[in-house]
Amino acid sequence: MNVKNYIAGIVLVFYFGLLGYLYLGIGQGKTYPAKPISIIVHSKPGSAIDYMARKVAEIARKYSDVAFVVENRSGTQGLVAMQHVLDMKADGYTLLGVTKSFVSTVMVNKSKVSLDDFLFIANMVSDPEALISNKERNFTSLSDIIEDASSGETTQVWIGPGTGSRDHLMAMKTWETLGINATWIDYKSGPQSILAMLRNESAVYVGNPADIKGKTDLAVISIASDKRLNALPDVPTFKEQGYDLNESMWRGFAFKKGVPEEAREYVTKVLQDVVNDEEWKNYCNETAVFSSFEKQEEFTKRIVQETVETDHYLNKAGLLVSYVNKSSIHLLIVFLIVVSVVFLLLFAFNKFSRREFNYDQVIGASILSFSLFFYFQTTLFQIPETVNITSPALIPRIWIITLVFLSVILIIQSKTKRKQPVKATPGTVLIIIALLLAYLFAMQWIGYFFTTPVFILAAMYLLKYRKAAFMTINAFGFVLFSYFVFNKLLHIDLPLGWWFI
Repeated sequence: MNVKNYIAGIVLVFYFGLLGYLYLGIGQGKTYPAKPISIIVHSKPGSAIDYMARKVAEIARKYSDVAFVVENRSGTQGLVAMQHVLDMKADGYTLLGVTKSFVSTVMVNKSKVSLDDFLFIANMVSDPEALISNKERNFTSLSDIIEDASSGETTQVWIGPGTGSRDHLMAMKTWETLGINATWIDYKSGPQSILAMLRNESAVYVGNPADIKGKTDLAVISIASDKRLNALPDVPTFKEQGYDLNESMWRGFAFKKGVPEEAREYVTKVLQDVVNDEEWKNYCNETAVFSSFEKQEEFTKRIVQETVETDHYLNKAGLLVSYVNKSSIHLLIVFLIVVSVVFLLLFAFNKFSRREFNYDQVIGASILSFSLFFYFQTTLFQIPETVNITSPALIPRIWIITLVFLSVILIIQSKTKRKQPVKATPGTVLIIIALLLAYLFAMQWIGYFFTTPVFILAAMYLLKYRKAAFMTINAFGFVLFSYFVFNKLLHIDLPLGWWFI
């Protein structure tokens, strides 16, 4: 047996050892917890939920046998983080930082992600919604806001981050409670909204008290909570001014459903110890929030109630309508028409000579066909008249127009290149492309670690490689390399497959 065979054998041993570690838990320990627990946060470092998660991880060191490690996975208002947790095994080592905004995010985006996929084990804080104004407005109470809204010649403007966000819904509830009419303008982010308030561009900003920390030109008019904040003892509540409105942004933690009871109990106990710690109380005062610990049953009940309420206000705002019209022509027929027209024009471009066709033209025409087909689909997007947001078709159209331009350039430049006639049969390349598509589909179900070596071996075989040792080292060695680079160095978990998680 030569050296190559020895190396191939060693690679196979490590590969099957990795499978045992990932899928059977071999070497991971039998008692929970046996390794650090990840806290997945949906926003970038420095956000309210990120700061809370890091404070929890810091204090938890006193009460946990293992470390809690915060990972930021931002995107799509939390859907990226939620999907990441669902893609992981329900083994108790992946915890999701959750906020009240997730309720409306899931509804508005109509994602396949559902709140029912999660086990909400503990709420940690309650961050009361607040009405904030520039001091130049001379608002000192809710009565001043009502008077200004009633006497002004123009509609009062309220601002905040997001359309359909918790702050937007809070504004709608406040208008209803105070009996006033106002207009909501989405400033996309909290910092942009605060900057607008410092320029006195709006009557009211809806947010949280901590948003204006250090901004002496702004003042909190009222908070929507049962009692005053220790950090802001002079700021009255809605109830103190005669209005029954209690609205806050809760933040807590959830597991993917199916997590072992041992893990749920352990993490819940650690979180309860955290909220009883003096350092946690100082954090709550510092960030102007209420410590509001709720266990699974109470927390879940709260979410169910707020889901019903959120559905009502999102419908009222016209945000739960379908954003895509149904095409009067089946999309497959549209696609076939587009492809036929593009290749007919290409045929005419080549003066109806089949010999003039080359690979660049076929590739360019294919890209052009797909681009035009996708552009047609953007024409089906619709925005409700009541919603002041950028059209969802804008960004796709920018990319599509770019692709159209590049594909046309490719076709035109192909005339100056050496002729390379297209073969009549698809050949090996098309078979490999089909194999790649099957690989990508199977990976979601079976997982990266099973499908990748099969794909590599099959592709090498189609490309006429027949040296077993080299094929084994390349296929299984690549999987081992990927695991250590992505899972261990970059902390990007490769998919285990839906059948196994």
